[in-house]
Amino acid sequence: MSSRGRSPRACARLSYNRKVRILAFLTGALPLAAASIAIQDVTVIDIASGMARPHLTVVIDEGKISRVGAASSIQLPAATRIISGRNKYLIPGLWDMHVHLYYKQYLPLFVAFGVTGVQDMGSNFSQVRAWRDEIEKGSAIGPRILTSGPPVDGGSSNDPKLPLLVARTADQARQAFDQLYKMDVDFIKVLSRLPRDAYFALAEQARHWDLRMVGHIPSSVTAQEAVEARQKSLEHMFGITKSVANEEEASKFFERCTLTGTRVSPTLVLWLRMSHIDDTRLMSDPQLRIVPASIRNTWPDVSDDPTSFRIQVWRIYRLVALAKRAKTEILAGTDTGDPYVIPGAALHDELEQLVEAGLTPRDALEAATLAPARFFDAENTMGAIEKSKLADMVLLNANPLDDIRNVRKVDGVFTHGRYYARKDLDAILESRQTAPLP
Repeated sequence: MSSRGRSPRACARLSYNRKVRILAFLTGALPLAAASIAIQDVTVIDIASGMARPHLTVVIDEGKISRVGAASSIQLPAATRIISGRNKYLIPGLWDMHVHLYYKQYLPLFVAFGVTGVQDMGSNFSQVRAWRDEIEKGSAIGPRILTSGPPVDGGSSNDPKLPLLVARTADQARQAFDQLYKMDVDFIKVLSRLPRDAYFALAEQARHWDLRMVGHIPSSVTAQEAVEARQKSLEHMFGITKSVANEEEASKFFERCTLTGTRVSPTLVLWLRMSHIDDTRLMSDPQLRIVPASIRNTWPDVSDDPTSFRIQVWRIYRLVALAKRAKTEILAGTDTGDPYVIPGAALHDELEQLVEAGLTPRDALEAATLAPARFFDAENTMGAIEKSKLADMVLLNANPLDDIRNVRKVDGVFTHGRYYARKDLDAILESRQTAPLP
């Protein structure tokens, strides 16, 4: 039976079951009980308040935080593995909210840079699902993954790595929705060529079944219409610049986004790549060496692309500042999967660019921690270092509230009940250099 043939009660039950499944996944049940780990005498960064709380001990049991308290008051069992947190800073694990998981070799790299969760915006669904299963079973290293499966667009794909579902009519859009729902995707992604009737039919189904619809604003609709259709996130700021003529209109638009709960993921690092403003750094970045040569060799020379978006870049950065002023929630994303994007490291770049656009370091950290937690309705399980929450965390050698660049100073990563010390992260980075293509 298609989604359109089910009763409202059945719709509500299936929607609830899907939410329960996603929350259970984000809770991170471990395949085997892990030994207790304690980060002793560490400064915990409370992103909600923007405060640094020194001299705390954080205890992890079976992948969850079991205790947080003053280092002087917590007694630890003899079998506890103790990690020194002295002169170090602990933040929640980072989320990259816009990636494309084309290469299995990329998965450990996210963890090496403190990215413990990613939102996959379109790739080979069965392949990514298999990789996710391996990570959750503990047989592979990688981040937590939520995925859309194939995006929905108005034309076929010209990239074999990115399968699409084509919907040119409202009925085809409903059929695409049914197909994605049966695949049990976590959300639906739309792209720019989706025709108007198909877009609104897909949006209607997504609202009815309480399944998030995110992505580009199709060229066939305005940004205002996308918000009213309850598209949950607007990626890259595509479509916003053509829909608002000045700052006053932009401010009103973002105020409406705030009221409807619509998020924006500006992917500023994508705009830098498209504008060629950052070409020198892109071509000479020493961290490119951690991307296997077999992948780098498939990338075009950046100078071969004559397209220039430089005129728009300043306006995009200004729109980010206006969105923040209107209290619109911002999600940090990178479009990892594109050439010249280093998995994990690119999120550090994005956080720095968000600060360049006018956010504070606390705001930027929020875009990769608390904001994703709220977006997933998972504040009870992730996004902060508190008792009973998921123990996905990053240990830093300097305070990121003082300088967002300090998020690059990763000393250790906790995820899936495991602790990766600096030597383990370095081993991950070195191992990627000779990995073959899948």
